[in-house]
Amino acid sequence: MRRAVTRTRNEAHVRASVRWVVCAVLAGGGATACSDSDADRVKPPEVLSASQVCGGTLSAEGVAALERIGGKTGYTELEDPERWSPASAAKRLEDSAVSQYECNLYREGDESGRPLMTIGFMARKSHPDPAEAAKDKDYNQLFYPLGLYASATGDLATSLFFACPTERAEGSTPYVKADMYSAKNKMNADSTGKDRMTILNDVSRALAKELGCAAQANLPAEVPDALPG
Repeated sequence: MRRAVTRTRNEAHVRASVRWVVCAVLAGGGATACSDSDADRVKPPEVLSASQVCGGTLSAEGVAALERIGGKTGYTELEDPERWSPASAAKRLEDSAVSQYECNLYREGDESGRPLMTIGFMARKSHPDPAEAAKDKDYNQLFYPLGLYASATGDLATSLFFACPTERAEGSTPYVKADMYSAKNKMNADSTGKDRMTILNDVSRALAKELGCAAQANLPAEVPDALPG
């Protein structure tokens, strides 16, 4: 369900980008197929530097990691309805244990509908045991000593659980799960699991600070190397 909602929003992002380009071309040629109200409503996605994405949460190491993953280019975000920020994400997470408010990141000019990466958060009542997960050798996982559980699987998925109690009408939860997903072949081949974990850790640190759980989250400023397999 979560991926389906994200896919629908990604398609809307592409339609808005394409419509803006068409309107700009028609306007440049003197055509009036796009009304003034269209021009006001359909705006080009704001092009961001690596240091500005996901609410400006990336450290210098995170910026360098993103540039290795996506190249030294501009980026755009899916706006839902505004750009992602730690404050808005914290509010959404406190409103719903399964928040679908994500930072969806695209390379500038990418109209494929598939983001370079999607970062999202959910409140959880439990977390995996890293020692048990490490016994399964089938998924090419790398484990990192941060939070309560941190793993990068292949070149597509990265997960991080950290202690962070949140409360809402239906009850409280003691943990938060951070996820990063990417469409196949979107990330540069020479990027690493540590690059992805560095970005996910940076965004998670900002959210933990916003939620008031930074002291217990165990998210260091710099991601250590993966544990030996």
